[in-house]
Amino acid sequence: MKRKLTTLCLVLALGGLVSAQGQHLDPTGTWKWTAPANPDGRIPDITFTLKLQGESLSGTRTSSTGTTPITDGVFKGDEIFFQNIRQGHAGKSTTTYTGRLSGDTIKGKLEIDARGQILSSDWEVKREAKPKTDGPK
Repeated sequence: MKRKLTTLCLVLALGGLVSAQGQHLDPTGTWKWTAPANPDGRIPDITFTLKLQGESLSGTRTSSTGTTPITDGVFKGDEIFFQNIRQGHAGKSTTTYTGRLSGDTIKGKLEIDARGQILSSDWEVKREAKPKTDGPK
């Protein structure tokens, strides 16, 4: 009897472990980032719309200056990587975003390459809640 109980406890514990490891993280959704203030004091409101297909990540970055696609997006485990290339009045800039997904938050680093100068900063975005639907009326 004692052996059966021990075996049962072991099976349940391993089942819980396998279930936790099988949890699938997915960055698909709309993410809001309140970036640091611009030199003129305005705080940009930036939205990322991400879509995961396998390990490939696609989507857009939207701000007051427009919408641009993200490129080279990859999501493995809980790690995210993508780039955004923008052409502005000062020329081309490439921003590389890296981070880790945990629940409805992505935290990491960004690196901006603008005219050969590299700037880096912390980066944290929050997933927007999906709109609630009351169902058919």
